[in-house]
Order: sequence, then C-alpha cells, then structure tokens
Amino acid sequence: MPLSGMPKFFEDLISWYSMEALALGHALGLRAALLEGPGTAAQIAQRADADLRTTDTWLATMVAAGYATHDKGIYRVDADQVDFLDGSFTGVDTLALLEFVPAMGVRFPAVVDVLRSAGAPPPDLYGADFGDAVGRVGAPMYASWLVSDWIAADTGLLERLSRGCTVVDLGCGGGSAVRVMAAAFPESTFVGIDRNREVLERARRSAPGSAEFRTTLPDHYDVAMVLDTFHHLDRPDLVLSQLREGLGNDGVLVVAEPAYEGDLDADTASRASVIGLTAALLYCDVEGRGESTNTHISPRDGGAALRRALQDAGFTTVTTHDGAGGYRLYFAR
Repeated sequence: MPLSGMPKFFEDLISWYSMEALALGHALGLRAALLEGPGTAAQIAQRADADLRTTDTWLATMVAAGYATHDKGIYRVDADQVDFLDGSFTGVDTLALLEFVPAMGVRFPAVVDVLRSAGAPPPDLYGADFGDAVGRVGAPMYASWLVSDWIAADTGLLERLSRGCTVVDLGCGGGSAVRVMAAAFPESTFVGIDRNREVLERARRSAPGSAEFRTTLPDHYDVAMVLDTFHHLDRPDLVLSQLREGLGNDGVLVVAEPAYEGDLDADTASRASVIGLTAALLYCDVEGRGESTNTHISPRDGGAALRRALQDAGFTTVTTHDGAGGYRLYFAR
C-alpha cells in the first residue's frame, strides 16, 4: 500500500496493526500454512485447521501489508518476505519476535504501573515465557557473529578460549551463546548464569557436555561474558565487583551492549533506533529498576558510564570493538 502523503501517525498505526496480524497468524498456524505453498483461502484454512472466515481476512491483511500476493483467488508469500516469515533472516529470529508481541502485550498494564510508581518491578513480571522469546530473538546473532566477529576482535581472548579456560555467561537465558561458544571452543568449559530457574531448566535440556547452567557464579573463572545483559542490572556496581573478584588478576570481562553514543542526534538518526529505545521503555530499563540505590546504566548513556563503572570495579584496561549487529564490545582486564 503506498503511503505517500499519509500522516506519519497512520503510517505507524499501519505498521503496528501489521505486526499484530503477523503475530496472530503465527499463533493460529496460518503463517506456516501460507509458507507451505500457494493456495486458496479454503486450502490454507484446511492446512492450518483454522476458521475459513478468519483465514480469508488474515490473508487479505497480509496482501494489504505487503507480505503476500494473490492472483485469481490464489495466495502466496511475497518472494521478498520469505526469510522474514520462515525465520531464516540472518541475525535475528523473526518468529521469536512474533511471540514477543503478545508476550509484551499482556504485561503492558504492569509495566505502566512500574513506570508510574518509579519502583522496582515484581520479580515475576516478565517470566519464563517472555525470557524464552527474548533469548530466541538473539540466538541467530550469536550464531552469526559471537565467535567470528565479537570474540575474534580480541586476539588474546580468542587464543585463551582456544587453549581452554573456564567461561561464565552472566544472564545466559536459554543458553544460546553458551552453545555457540562450546561448539567453537571444545577445550573450554562454560557456566551459564541466570536467575530464572525455569529458563535454566530449558537450557539444560540442550546443554553440551562442556557446559552447566546455574543461578550463582562459581568462585573462580577465567573469562566472564555479559552479552546484551548489562543494561538489565539494577546494581551493576555490585555485579562488576563480584565479577572482578572471581576473574582474578589475569581474567577478561567481555561486555556487549548496543552501540549508542550518548548523543541524542546520533542515537536517533536512524528510524530503526525506535526498536531499541522502545524495548528499553517496555523491558530493559524497567528490569533495571532497583528498590533503593539505583546505579542502573542504560545503553543510552553511550558507554561513558559503563567505562567509569568498570574502572571503579578495578578493571584498569578497557578496549572496545564496534561489532556486527549494532553492538559495542568492551574487553576489560
């Protein structure tokens, strides 16, 4: 649908409705049924075991949104949209994003309550289902870039992992990063750390032999990874001090955070920044709220606050790498 001359508000409204329709079709099995091949509304409804009227309206919505085409009553996926609808898009799990939409929606009233009160969120606000969707969103990113780009940017770290060492992944979620690293570095051992026991139990089901998952840090380790997690911490100062102690004198801390500059114009130059900023409003910054002393560090701080926190925790050398996927890597020793 051409949007030339349409007010911006309605352009955004169309985008929101499109994502809601995609999420609904995913939940009803219509997305998968459409991907099976061209078909009439009745044939696609039969594949999905869905109501015909619902299917007919959903297919019309997909045509209007640009995800499907039709010819003489036959519907098919638009060729340019296949990798988004089948989950094969590089760097992000688009199907997990479709599950994120309803998972976030049911939590919206509770998020509003937290933001109004300026207090800490309840510990079960997001829960295992939400954590699972979020974890799967980033899994292709780790598969594509964690080893080949992020870790490879620090030669000393790459060599250490190759020789064999103990690595912790703080905020591991479902363990996607742990599994990628375990496959790439068979001489090393890995410990995934997360506070959500239900998510950890799911991670254990596909854990490689060189990995374990737990809720607490071990006493000693050689490398600590904090991947897209630091901005969720309500007391990053305490966490960094604990990591510094466990790493010892020759350990390496790796922090991956969205590469904001801390400059409003730079950080909003791309319309895609709306995704990260809204995620902060609905999830990241909310989870980082504490009960009392709040030392939460947001990606919008641009890295300056993170560098200060690393220095305060006893890390004397910090190098950075602007990696693939829009993330900045901090290697602290």
